[in-house]
Amino acid sequence: MRYTIAVADAGGFRAAAEVLNIAQPAVSKTVQDTEHDLGFEIFQRGGSVFEITEAGRVFLDDARLTLATFERTIRASRQNDLGARGHIIVGYSALATSSQISAGLDKFHKRCPGCQVEMHVMSTDTMMRNLKTGEIDIGFLLSHGSVHDPEVTQIPVWSTQIGAVVPRSVAEVSLKSLRMANFVLGVRENWRSFRALLDEAFVAPGLRPTIVDEAWDVQVIFQRVAEGRGLSFFPISAADSLPAALKILPVAEWAPKLTIAMAWSNLVDTRLLRAFRESYIQ
Repeated sequence: MRYTIAVADAGGFRAAAEVLNIAQPAVSKTVQDTEHDLGFEIFQRGGSVFEITEAGRVFLDDARLTLATFERTIRASRQNDLGARGHIIVGYSALATSSQISAGLDKFHKRCPGCQVEMHVMSTDTMMRNLKTGEIDIGFLLSHGSVHDPEVTQIPVWSTQIGAVVPRSVAEVSLKSLRMANFVLGVRENWRSFRALLDEAFVAPGLRPTIVDEAWDVQVIFQRVAEGRGLSFFPISAADSLPAALKILPVAEWAPKLTIAMAWSNLVDTRLLRAFRESYIQ
């Protein structure tokens, strides 16, 4: 199942072999044996043509679900052997680093003592993919119209105003000052939904920010702002996570908002995951 999924995701046997770090003949033979056992072709081959058959698509959907369940079972078993009563992997956006996550965790641990919660920061798009593959169980991500998948449920858990990230010496920020400022923002590839939200928020006041730097990591963005390279935008609720040299100020006459949603796969659910969600939505 892993090999067939890798071939489908990579778009071919050679690319899948490179991803898996396994010789291509071994990948091809394993997939052929799988097709023989199933009694149908998963992939249509011929010349330069590589396509997934209709029966193959159904198989791959079920294979992803099976592997996600299997990985969760192995992971939970290992943690149980170490004495933990359950194990949950949570992904969260850098935009969601606020007290709301900690407050919900406190409620959950009181309800399910001994359960280990593992936290990983990642982009919203990465969370959506990892929720479907079972690599994470819960995600705290930016709620936006561009972030949607019928296999993933999202429930808004909190909203916050977006402010300007500035050096401590700055007293206030206005639309006029934004029009004259330089900015350091996240690279669109990694900050796609947040950049889309900002693009929409810039329309009403007619803002056309001058972007002088783009960075992949939020800490690099903060460092560039602290060095005086430019300003940035971030949710005001995350003010406590900023370096000491920076602060977040609301912008006079402009108050765009950001909503964080809790997300999970529709395909795999457990009593433990339901208890975790209820710690945030009740």
